[in-house]
Amino acid sequence: MTEFDLDDFGITEGISEVIVTTSNGWVPNAAPIGIIRKGNDVFVRLYKGSQTYDNVKAERILVANLVYDPLIFVRSTFGNLAESEFEVLSYEGLGFATVRDSFCWVVFECDEVKETSEAIVAKLVPRHAHAGRCIFNSINRGFNLVVESCVHATRYELTNDEKYMRLIKAYSITVNKCGSELDKEAMALLLKRYDGQV
Repeated sequence: MTEFDLDDFGITEGISEVIVTTSNGWVPNAAPIGIIRKGNDVFVRLYKGSQTYDNVKAERILVANLVYDPLIFVRSTFGNLAESEFEVLSYEGLGFATVRDSFCWVVFECDEVKETSEAIVAKLVPRHAHAGRCIFNSINRGFNLVVESCVHATRYELTNDEKYMRLIKAYSITVNKCGSELDKEAMALLLKRYDGQV
């Protein structure tokens, strides 16, 4: 049992969309991942073929970073962040990397890892947490739809199902209407990857 409340670090009931950082040795990686919480049970599903999947299988540690920068979501969906965007830390002999611009983060140990033909599911045990900056963001449809578009983009990459492209296109209209300038820039970056397909 942890001495902190996960709610205070953005890991709430349902699926919390965060930037997960992992490493294999000391090479950090970042990717947008949904952390699933049902009551006090927290777990993650990671699909084969990703660096996060490989790192968790090897190290059994991941960090959930609460991030409100839509560009970080888009950039880490299709590649990695720059080395300068990570902060490498340690706690009680445990080394891990965080996103430097995160508002808070939680270090999880991946326990009871179950493997299927497509993915691994791991129970997440919180080990350490840190809150850097307090933030009270209102709900912004633009930001939320950038995150949702990243999810659909990864599904499109796996399946080539055009329905995901149609959703991304529809979401881009709302992002351009309701989102911040940063949300619009992030959506433009996402659409650029699929230039001519959307």
